[in-house]
Amino acid sequence: MSRGERISTREWRWTLACAALILALTAVPYLIGWLAQGEDWRFTGALFGVEDANSYLAKMRLGARGEWLFTLRTTSEPHEGALLFLPYLLLGHVARLVARSEPVPTETLIAVFHSARLVFDLALILVIYRFVAVFLRRPATRRLALVLITLGGGLGWLATLLGGDKLFGSLPVDFIVPEGYTFLILFGLPHLALARSALLLGFLALFAALRHASIRRSVRPSLLAGVGWTMMGLAVPFYIPVVYAVLGVWGLAAWLRSRRFPTALFVRAVIAALVPLPVLVYNAWVFLASDVFSQWAAQNLLPSPHPAHYVLGYAILGIPVAAALGWAWRRGAVRLPYLLLASWIVAAPVMVYLPVNVQRRLAEGVIVPLGILAAVGLARIARGRRWVVPVSVALALGTSALLWLGGLVSALTPGRPLFRPADEIAAMQALDAFAPADAVVLAVHETGNVLPAVTDLIAYVGHGPETIYADEKEARVRAFFRDELDATARATLLAEVDYVLVGPLERADARGTGWQRGLREIAARGTGADRYVIYEVIR
Repeated sequence: MSRGERISTREWRWTLACAALILALTAVPYLIGWLAQGEDWRFTGALFGVEDANSYLAKMRLGARGEWLFTLRTTSEPHEGALLFLPYLLLGHVARLVARSEPVPTETLIAVFHSARLVFDLALILVIYRFVAVFLRRPATRRLALVLITLGGGLGWLATLLGGDKLFGSLPVDFIVPEGYTFLILFGLPHLALARSALLLGFLALFAALRHASIRRSVRPSLLAGVGWTMMGLAVPFYIPVVYAVLGVWGLAAWLRSRRFPTALFVRAVIAALVPLPVLVYNAWVFLASDVFSQWAAQNLLPSPHPAHYVLGYAILGIPVAAALGWAWRRGAVRLPYLLLASWIVAAPVMVYLPVNVQRRLAEGVIVPLGILAAVGLARIARGRRWVVPVSVALALGTSALLWLGGLVSALTPGRPLFRPADEIAAMQALDAFAPADAVVLAVHETGNVLPAVTDLIAYVGHGPETIYADEKEARVRAFFRDELDATARATLLAEVDYVLVGPLERADARGTGWQRGLREIAARGTGADRYVIYEVIR
């Protein structure tokens, strides 16, 4: 570590205090949601992206029952498991140790999930500050960069307040692309916090390798960089190609800057890049060899919105960044890491429009170089204009503030989807108590999404990408409750399921009682319109 990169004890204390404040702020709405539970409602533990959050709990439940391989819990097709979503499987094993009972209560899964979120969030904030210190010497500039990276966003909040939240057919990117920012990750996505920490630690190790003139002495830190990226890949596999792309553009920038091939960077980057390659190859094999997983991948469509959204999403940071790009390019002549900042920013706009199904998620981590360069640019622009920095920070924090307030308001008012009826949960737990593990349950999409989070059962339909042929199945379920299926289609559907769970959501779509043919009522919870009935399929 060079002298300019050193972080004083006072700085670390400030960073820890800042991290504690951020973690406390993110925890408040969840605590309110937990306290808002009562006899009628149960909190899911999520404030946004509830469908995905329930799927994370379902993955943890797999680990909690001793599994090490992931299988889809919201689709009826049989398939072999694979080593995917390892962080959530591991957290499930932790929950099993904490609970010391089987089945593990959903409340324990939620508590472990949020404990992990706080731990991984703290690690991410500290790693970001360490990364920032490589490029910035003044503590005030480092702190500004940390705030912009962790809490910064674009003008999505303004578009939302003005009623343009569907501008060009999409929500603002700072509301829907956690990879492109940080606050959403800190607010509820622990596996992404872990992955980004590992990503940045990998680059920090590679920077250390570049400080060694001898290739032999640089091998160890280069391998450590690869280990970091392997951890990242086990959390989010397609981040590995993102790292490869950034490394490639970085190498090209170094070549252009020095007008000679960057041998030192090339050798060290190749050593590091080879370490996570088996993870990438394994994942490619899993999705190519399994019809179920390949269909899941094909359905997981996350296209980038209109480019105007990215302009709005990064306009606040983009102006000061433009003022600092020359600074990074000049310093890159002496220290290669400075060229990484510009390279990452150049690579991201290209990656998010590559012809792949997860386009917008390829913006992973770009907020880090943007925040560093924006802090430098603001420091330059603000000379003689003291209002520039506070105004810019206030504008950049608008989206995070709106997201936090939205979560807070939602937590104060129990209702679907953040909360679930207590009778619904009781019915699911009653079914779980006597049904064999992995029995398939038919219900509408919203009910099916919750089922694997609170039971060891499989939902026939319940998650967009993770339910194979979800659109067809949802149409089939609607037709079933409307008694619109012919005898063959009905028999085919019931052959795939073991039980049918019927509550208010299912009855809202039902017509008559014809759909009950071939079913036997075996249990019920609740009364009146809120009654939940469990039916067994008669074989």
